[in-house]
Amino acid sequence: MKMSRRLAVVAATLASAMSLASLGTPAPASAAWPDRDGLQPLTTVLQPVDPHDPQWVSIRWTTDRRVCHVRVRVFGGRDVDTSYPGDRRYTSFSRSAGLRPGRIDYTSFRVTAHQDGPDWAFLTATVDYDYCRWDSPTLNDAIGFWLPVRA
Repeated sequence: MKMSRRLAVVAATLASAMSLASLGTPAPASAAWPDRDGLQPLTTVLQPVDPHDPQWVSIRWTTDRRVCHVRVRVFGGRDVDTSYPGDRRYTSFSRSAGLRPGRIDYTSFRVTAHQDGPDWAFLTATVDYDYCRWDSPTLNDAIGFWLPVRA
């Protein structure tokens, strides 16, 4: 093989290795998940409930920026029935429909788990909110939660 061809192969190998090395470097969280800022649950495991017994559970939330007009709807499929305070179709925070940065508040809802014996039920919460500005679009997130069912 000619020397110029060897140099071209080495240069191409180095260029591809350098581009692959940049793939292994993690990007900042804000660049990788631009929608993951804002409203977040503190945990995705809810309080344990007894089977076939309607019980109130809550989700604790925090945020890194002000959020408004928060509506949380929880779905449990055919294994879990859900209802909300005041016979509404959604729940919001205990104090208001908004949350300021660094604060913690909770949303409550009633669940009835239709399972026998110790088990886990998977719930999906859809969360609608905005950033409290007139030009802020309504954001939608779907977050999974685990509901422990006692024996």
